[in-house]
Amino acid sequence: MGVCGGGTGRQTPDRQAATPSESPGGWSSSANSGPHTVDNVVSPMAISSPSQRHNPSFPLRCLSLDLEVDRKTGRIHAFGAVRSDTGEAFCGGGSKPELSRLDAFANGVDALLGHNLIAFDIPHLAAALPHLELLKLPQVDTLRLSPLAFPRNPYHHLVKHYQDGGLKRGQTNDPELDARIALEVFADECQALREAAPELLMAWHWLSTRRPKGVDRALDALFSWLRGAQRPTAAEGRQAVGDFLQGCACTSQVAKVIEGTRQPDWSLAYGLAWLSVAGDNSVMPPWVRHQFPAAGQLVRRLRTLTCTDPACHWCRERHDARKELKRWFGFDNFRPEPADDRGYPLQQAIVEKNMAGGHVLGIL
Repeated sequence: MGVCGGGTGRQTPDRQAATPSESPGGWSSSANSGPHTVDNVVSPMAISSPSQRHNPSFPLRCLSLDLEVDRKTGRIHAFGAVRSDTGEAFCGGGSKPELSRLDAFANGVDALLGHNLIAFDIPHLAAALPHLELLKLPQVDTLRLSPLAFPRNPYHHLVKHYQDGGLKRGQTNDPELDARIALEVFADECQALREAAPELLMAWHWLSTRRPKGVDRALDALFSWLRGAQRPTAAEGRQAVGDFLQGCACTSQVAKVIEGTRQPDWSLAYGLAWLSVAGDNSVMPPWVRHQFPAAGQLVRRLRTLTCTDPACHWCRERHDARKELKRWFGFDNFRPEPADDRGYPLQQAIVEKNMAGGHVLGIL
């Protein structure tokens, strides 16, 4: 096992399991809560001295994990793990004996954290060593939180917004560095989420925690800490969605979306995040559109499709070509010429066809 971060002293993780009184949210860690023998002690050469102290703003004691995986074989060839409470790091190769020592290092933590943890690290780790206790820990994925915390351009400086949402780093893969970067991103996400509108934060709390007593209980604890309130009920969550969308989407479609949302759904959470900054040069991350295609579809339903309800302020204002012309360009009317056979301005006809979602080829 290689040296991680240049640590030289014998530093071993705390062997005391978390208790409800010590653990944020009142629940204890499930990873290795029992006593450990000498055989389970992590190799001293694998643990580095902390390069930064635990950020007191973190609501949870997290183990930040990053894996390096061979793209062809799918085998783990390196890993890095960093504790948020002590800053200590534990690194190694991909052998089962090395990976199995992660349980000892994770003793007492409340949650497993990582960037693209759910779709990448967890499946690979479970395939290599399915009986690891730390796989039972609740999970916090900083990639999934990023579009909520940073929906506006410029996005977070450490996250690749335009490709797969990966972390920005140098050419050399360094799993310990990536694990530390994930903790930095998480700290920034916590700060940014605190500034979100209360109804938006309440909606996200419900939408992102389908299993609040299972794998999502770390996210539940996070949002409860941010809001200073318990997880909203389904009725309260749907009400928060409706409160946020009031006046910024089609009234008819809002009612249909709320009625159709029976379970928490990340797609709607991402749709709300984008709508919160719609109108500037921000775009929904491509990886969100790929992994959660319903997010883009929901936005289209809420903003692009028009209804005929005269009481719908959004559609009567934002789906009126002349009002949009005035709003964006300052003109009261389109040019009367050229016109179609009925004398209708072609400029206006083209814009209205496009606003209705039709395919347009305009030659003037």
